[in-house]
Amino acid sequence: MGSKNIGLFEDPPFVSLVFFKFGSLGRADFAFSVSRIEWHSRDVDEMRIWSQAVKVRRLGCWPPRAKLRCSTGQFNRGEMMDRRTFLSRVVLSGAAATFPTLQAAQGASTAPCILLVDGVTPSTSSSDLFAYLDPIISQNVPVSIVVKFDREEWDKKDANTDLMRFFSTMTSDYPGLIDLALDLPDLASQHPYLRMRSASEARNRFTQSLAAALDNWSPKAIPQTIVSRLPNGEKPIIEGLRSAGVLSTILLPETGMAPEIWRNSDGTQQINGGWRLPPSATSEDIAATLATATSSDGPIVLAAKFPSDGPQGEEELFNQGAILGDTIRRNLISNRNYLILPSELRFRSGDVFSRNLVLCIQADGSDAEADGLAAKLTAAGVPFSVIKGAFDLAPEKSDATSAAAGEGQSHKCFQVSTTSADTWKEARSFAFEAIAADTKPRTIEPISCAAVKDETTPTSNMYEHAGFEIVLNMSPGKEHVLGYDESGALRMTTSVVLAGSHSILPAQTLRGRIDEVASPTEDVVLLVKATAYSASDDANELVKEIVALGKPDQFSLLNIKQYHASVSVKSEQARLLRFAQRWPARPYADEVSSAERDILMDDAKSAWSYFEQLTNPDTGLVPATAWLEDDKVQSYNFSTMWDTGSLILAILSAHSTGLLSNAEFAERIGAVLGGLATGIFDGLRLPKGLASTNGKASGDNDYNASDTARLLVSLHLLQKYAQKDLGIAGILSNWDLIETIRNGTPLTVRGGRLVSSYRSNYAGYIARAFGLWGYPVVSPYSEPEPGSPFDRGVHILHDVAEFGPIGAEPHLLEAIELGASDLVIAASEALFAAQVEEYQATGKLVCVSEGPINREPWFVYQGFQIGEDRGHWTVETLDPSPRFKTKGFIRAVDMLNSKGAFLWSAYRPSEYNDLLIGHIREKAMSSVLGFNPGVFSVTGETDQAYSDINTNAVILQSIAYRLNSGKPCVDWKAKW
Repeated sequence: MGSKNIGLFEDPPFVSLVFFKFGSLGRADFAFSVSRIEWHSRDVDEMRIWSQAVKVRRLGCWPPRAKLRCSTGQFNRGEMMDRRTFLSRVVLSGAAATFPTLQAAQGASTAPCILLVDGVTPSTSSSDLFAYLDPIISQNVPVSIVVKFDREEWDKKDANTDLMRFFSTMTSDYPGLIDLALDLPDLASQHPYLRMRSASEARNRFTQSLAAALDNWSPKAIPQTIVSRLPNGEKPIIEGLRSAGVLSTILLPETGMAPEIWRNSDGTQQINGGWRLPPSATSEDIAATLATATSSDGPIVLAAKFPSDGPQGEEELFNQGAILGDTIRRNLISNRNYLILPSELRFRSGDVFSRNLVLCIQADGSDAEADGLAAKLTAAGVPFSVIKGAFDLAPEKSDATSAAAGEGQSHKCFQVSTTSADTWKEARSFAFEAIAADTKPRTIEPISCAAVKDETTPTSNMYEHAGFEIVLNMSPGKEHVLGYDESGALRMTTSVVLAGSHSILPAQTLRGRIDEVASPTEDVVLLVKATAYSASDDANELVKEIVALGKPDQFSLLNIKQYHASVSVKSEQARLLRFAQRWPARPYADEVSSAERDILMDDAKSAWSYFEQLTNPDTGLVPATAWLEDDKVQSYNFSTMWDTGSLILAILSAHSTGLLSNAEFAERIGAVLGGLATGIFDGLRLPKGLASTNGKASGDNDYNASDTARLLVSLHLLQKYAQKDLGIAGILSNWDLIETIRNGTPLTVRGGRLVSSYRSNYAGYIARAFGLWGYPVVSPYSEPEPGSPFDRGVHILHDVAEFGPIGAEPHLLEAIELGASDLVIAASEALFAAQVEEYQATGKLVCVSEGPINREPWFVYQGFQIGEDRGHWTVETLDPSPRFKTKGFIRAVDMLNSKGAFLWSAYRPSEYNDLLIGHIREKAMSSVLGFNPGVFSVTGETDQAYSDINTNAVILQSIAYRLNSGKPCVDWKAKW
């Protein structure tokens, strides 16, 4: 049935002609009375009511409503009103002038008003939502529907196809009255990189659900606005969301405040402030809020919660929407405010909104830079990215000459033909140069951009492309992944492909072709096949059109690298993790080859020689350090509880590798456990801070929680390994360790008093050690939100940076002893990346950790401090004297740490770590005292007359880890 004029409705003093437009009705029965419109229908597919500027739409099988509860003037609950009266009053009151009369009627001094309706989730009923919105948009009040589409919400329910269809239809059929936003409540409290990830994931989930529900869907249905909470007392700058296609951000405070609007550096618009209406607000509530909001001349942001809580019928939902829409319309007409959507406001605020056009030239084996289209673009000063295969693509220079060449220089992107694991492996090996012993300081940048030729399933092989900074999908498609993905790469998708002159129809401009496939606000990726424009005239014409598009009021012309910098925010944490992915660890083989086993056993024997020579027969303890003096071994006959823990694990490791018999193992362990010293501090019985290894000195009673943590780990592992009662529980019961824990934090002695031990990145190791024995401790690191391992790693590294520098210890120790936690994985990957990057930049091998030195102050902590832009290397000492802070001192004690090299080789086998352990074997193996602490960077040599207990113990642990097929010590079992 087509459109049909049903008749006139009269309600003096005005007469309005109302058209009922019927679609495919099926069976229907309608009855009308003079004073009331009553609809009774069955199998109604679609009905439209039009009245000058009032558009009410019924979709699907939504049943039309009858009796509506309203009052004259302002709609209040409890008073009867029918649809005819509602519609007539809307028109009579002046809201019926053709949209956008409200906006157009206001002068230049007016301020915008935005209405948000949040509380919508993927499980929301589309018919209920329309019942609420119907009377609002019928009065020309624009509404931004805010959908909570985060991981937690969406995983509760399967995709709501009816809701997706509703969103697509409403945004398409109600331009200027409906747009969509995504509700990410905690976004503003997240770290900047994780904001980009949250926005990307939410948008991609929404887009993919939309594509699954509809064969043809409007790009207007993809939200370009994010709504979040405004943290108390903060005004965060939300940048980088443009990488996910987000163009506006609204941060709502807990209590009302006047909004501020500005344009961020990435071109996105941000609004901080607004007022939230109370649930089920009455007209008085809304009017009072509006009175406060309009008391100043600034913008207004109102947020109303969709009343989805509790059982409510469509009649009640319609009534509440009518109250909201009518009250807003009446209270704003007399004030100087205009109603507008967030998606339109950015065009009215500040400078001209500029879209980005990213130009890519697919070379297909041709010399695109020497001549042809690419040469013409370069001559015209147009930036672009060249996409080539492996054999045609050379890495780009990173020197000052290249950087000074300007925007006309092309950026290179590596073409990947398939998305198989093997292909990505080959791509990484080509794009990221292999690590070799003869590596010289790098003068070229790695090619960190990959272009996928045919990616039919955009979410497949999500981690195979790990290490690439940017991944471009060359197959156009709006449902593809956009923004930052689970492995830290910026995903881009092609908007338009030009494969020759036939790509543009006669009399059609390039701008027209773009407008066909892209919404007026989204950025565009233009892919041009260079071989199709080999003819000079075709190339000249295309360059002319591209240059024309680069006018200020149209597009900013960028290459991929420039686009990445323009729409993203830097994250050193994400950069380090992504860098480490370029050289993944070699998988462990089930069996160690005989040749490797022989080498490792030689190393183990050398390390064990320190303990064979220096174990005191009376106490079973071993001195912390030893050196050769006049061809005689001298020693520092004290040890900390850290040293004692290392001793226990050295004995355990030696037994595991076969260096000790069962009898020798039992004898040595029995002696050590029997000689554990107890000190008294502030009336508490605690592990002694410094114990004499020969029993001839008193030592030091200052209790150290970090050293005790090492001992607690070793006792736990010993008990698990031995599988028999060694009396360890009794030893612990004699100490008052529980009294040193306050509010979940282990305390340590510093300056004569107990203070928190959570003062460095040893905090995680300390917490895990005490937790092994059931002590009520809490982790000092915040718990990351659910997400990919990469996301969790970024979050953790922000905490790590706050705690200070990181070294190989204690993180790699924890990995080989207890298994790698999320903290260990993130910290070790970041440190690995920093060390490899330093080696590539300078040719200097780097391996930082703690260790003794052969001069004052006798012990240093070398580490890497993660910074906002780039990190830096640190040297710290327990002695705060200024002379240990000078550049000369730091240069003199800088060394490649021996035990750190063995830890890296065991935990993360790779080419770089092969170089580390090879260097230590060559330079730091002593003929008498096992391994020296390290190789000094200045001299390239080590002190052959100096060694220590921890270096040799950790080397033994690392070897045993390798010979136990990469299983952590907690999983080893003694063979009696």
